[in-house]
Amino acid sequence: MARKKIVSLKELAAALGISSAQMSNILSEKFEPVKSNIMELAEFLEVSPLELIEETPKPSTKDHG
Repeated sequence: MARKKIVSLKELAAALGISSAQMSNILSEKFEPVKSNIMELAEFLEVSPLELIEETPKPSTKDHG
């Protein structure tokens, strides 16, 4: 987003021609993206589609003791 000088998700939604509510849905953990949406967003942000859909590892909450 920084490369596009977009500072908020609201601006990103506007740039993509979608509503802020749609942007929130896309960013939700429960969202199942449509391939064309991922491709369009990746192209706009100039990143790999994999960067958008890969899960980031969450810290373990298990006690290792």
